[in-house]
Amino acid sequence: MEQRTFQIDDQWNIIYYPEQPSGFSVMVIGDRSHFVEKDSSFWLQHPGRLQILEYLKEYGYTLFSSNFHGANWGSPKALDLSLNLYILFMKKEIVNQRVHILAEGTGALLALKLMNELGNKIRSVVLIDPVFSLKAQLEKEKENKFFYKKWLSEVAAAYELDPAECEQHILGTEDSVIAENIPMKVIQVFGSLRKEQASLYRQIQLARKADLQLTYILPEKRYKIPYQIQKFFNENEEIL
Repeated sequence: MEQRTFQIDDQWNIIYYPEQPSGFSVMVIGDRSHFVEKDSSFWLQHPGRLQILEYLKEYGYTLFSSNFHGANWGSPKALDLSLNLYILFMKKEIVNQRVHILAEGTGALLALKLMNELGNKIRSVVLIDPVFSLKAQLEKEKENKFFYKKWLSEVAAAYELDPAECEQHILGTEDSVIAENIPMKVIQVFGSLRKEQASLYRQIQLARKADLQLTYILPEKRYKIPYQIQKFFNENEEIL
């Protein structure tokens, strides 16, 4: 059995099984285009993501993910679902109770909240081209007025807000505090890097008790991403 899908409430979830399990697991939180359906998922259909998936399975990782209510932008209902998924997964599967997290793009918003909720139940976190702040994203989206209303409607739907109230809600909400004691690695692909992002990474590196590993990769070297992920995960598996 390579994968299994099941529902929590009305959302499809998926488990990707390795041939030879190592006992370690990874929760995958995708970007805004991520999805999980009854018989498929974005990570199964996208060649680059499938490469990451297959590479980690070869090293014995059991990976699991969810549709997470689509483009959720770290919404409360997506957080509740992720917590329920973690609890159910740990009850049903024979794995170490401390999980790795792999998140991409806007999935980082949910990952940061999970870090605060699950604490030392998280072994390590890898973020690919992460979005750390909904407020900062709002300012970026404002630069393109044509798409801004559409973006605001997407966030409003995720947070179950009236679109007219959404902007003020975002501006009035504090960004997630980044949990300090969980090992974290950021993989940033050049081309999607903004000047303020590099400055933010330096601030996080200075503030954290646990190190922030930062790896920059050229677009044509994306094939190295699976290796970077697995190497970091493995470095944080010495203590069971």
